[in-house]
Amino acid sequence: MPQPEQGAQALSSLPAVVDYGSVSKPEPHSELPLKTREQRSPSFVVVREATSGPSYARMTHLPHAEAQQPLQRLEFFLNIVNQMCIGFITIYISYLTLRTGLAGTGLHAWLVTIGFSFFMAQGIMVHYSNNVLTSSYKRHTKTTIHWVTMVLGGGCGAAGALIKMIQKGFLLQSTHGRLGLAAFVLCLVTMCSGLAALFSMRIKKLLAPLLNKAFHNFLGIAVFVVALVTQFYGYETKYFKTRTQNDFQVLIKCLTLTSLVLTVIGPLKSLYHRLQSIARQF
Repeated sequence: MPQPEQGAQALSSLPAVVDYGSVSKPEPHSELPLKTREQRSPSFVVVREATSGPSYARMTHLPHAEAQQPLQRLEFFLNIVNQMCIGFITIYISYLTLRTGLAGTGLHAWLVTIGFSFFMAQGIMVHYSNNVLTSSYKRHTKTTIHWVTMVLGGGCGAAGALIKMIQKGFLLQSTHGRLGLAAFVLCLVTMCSGLAALFSMRIKKLLAPLLNKAFHNFLGIAVFVVALVTQFYGYETKYFKTRTQNDFQVLIKCLTLTSLVLTVIGPLKSLYHRLQSIARQF
């Protein structure tokens, strides 16, 4: 009698093995613990039972995710195109303004381009999952980059707009000037809402964090759209027309509008998901 008990102990001490592709039924002692079986996703599923044993077929994992792969690849490609547009606009305007001198309108044009078209564009795309520059970063790192780029973008953009408003004596009659004033005001409001979003948990008794962040998300999209539309009309000003050819004016306008549309894809998706969460909770 002692010998069978020793044999059973020796048998139970063997490592548990499960053959997911086997056609024979596993022995009772070969079953894995529940925790391990949940962690491992089988590659085969039973399709029919036969007298000789079950028959298996390969299981397709995550069909919904696989269906979204082409769309994700397209968004990733479009983000690369967007980064090229942003880079071209920033480099060219910097070259143009630095060549002619950073004073008056030149300083204004350079600051708003660096602030809105570059830093703010990168800031609102940081949390976008298909952003080629930040997709591999952790959320804490993305949040830090977002704050740095938005502070730089908002500061440069607001300073550039303020320089021109002071130069004009706050008498803004053109479409470009009025849109610039709207972008300046929205920029200041957005930066204040960003502080509220940063401390959303501390003021949750006054405003729900989800509503707080959704409002900040909306304001960020609004200020960026108004700022780039303002820049679009800025290409029709005398300063830009006298320094560039007509064909190039059309090109830079198209690149600016392309950058506007492609940049807001990620923030709009984020706002949509937040609005869905708000609708479920409230």
